[in-house]
Amino acid sequence: MDEAVMTALVAAGAAIGGGALTGAFTLAAARRQAAAAWAAGERQAAAAWEAGRQQAAAAWDAGQLQATAQLDVARRTLTEQTLANQRTVRRTAYVTFLGRTDSAQLALTAWQNAIGTADESPRRREYDFAMGAVGEALNVVRLEGPDPVTAAAETLRGSLAVTAPGTQHSVAQAAFLDAARMALTPV
Repeated sequence: MDEAVMTALVAAGAAIGGGALTGAFTLAAARRQAAAAWAAGERQAAAAWEAGRQQAAAAWDAGQLQATAQLDVARRTLTEQTLANQRTVRRTAYVTFLGRTDSAQLALTAWQNAIGTADESPRRREYDFAMGAVGEALNVVRLEGPDPVTAAAETLRGSLAVTAPGTQHSVAQAAFLDAARMALTPV
């Protein structure tokens, strides 16, 4: 073989060997780049996942706090409404009781003024009827309470008895009003 052919074959072999060697190095470099890109992607995905997890946890905590605050406001509102309703019911019971005691006091006075007259019997029935109404109203006051108001109401009813001194009614009424006002005053 001729030297030129030999040189050409050696050159071609060197070119092929160099190309193969360069290809092998390029392939190894590409694999390292791909592995590095993969690792970077995994780190980026893990960081994004952690950031998302932390954001979700913060949102959950904020939601819990908001829900707790709303429940607290709802409880307070319900409690205030319940107390306001209770005061309204009590006020109605107390006013009814006072009205009935006033009517009974008037009936007692009318009956006492009619003693010895033809009106004595009808006036006595009016007084008895009025005292029955006082008893019914007192039962409502007993249910609604509280105990100091109930005790004052019972004393006020006792002041309407036929045998009670006339001045006792105004004192008992004032005591009932004081106890009722205390019970109706918001805390």
